[in-house]
Amino acid sequence: MDFLKPVFESGRIDFEGQSLASTLSTLLIACAAGLALAVGFALQRLDVCFYAYAICIVAAYAVVLPPWPFFRRHPLVWLSRKGRVYASTASSSSAQSRRTLVEDVSDDDSC
Repeated sequence: MDFLKPVFESGRIDFEGQSLASTLSTLLIACAAGLALAVGFALQRLDVCFYAYAICIVAAYAVVLPPWPFFRRHPLVWLSRKGRVYASTASSSSAQSRRTLVEDVSDDDSC
């Protein structure tokens, strides 16, 4: 089971992976419903239809829920943190001035 450890260590998937997981789960559940209906109809047994659907749903969730590497192909690139600049603002209703945090995300290094 050690070969699965790197797969589950990083439990985060990117936005493209979330979209893929959503599309994949919708398609797998729709196919599961069709397959279960066909099996139940062929055997003329409603309980077999429900069991087949339940098994297909568990298999679909086994494909979609874990953070597989193909869900993490497009990692996010965050902006680097340049520093913090505090600006003081004065409110017209109160004489107190408050300090507001303003993040500097400019590309120049003239801080």
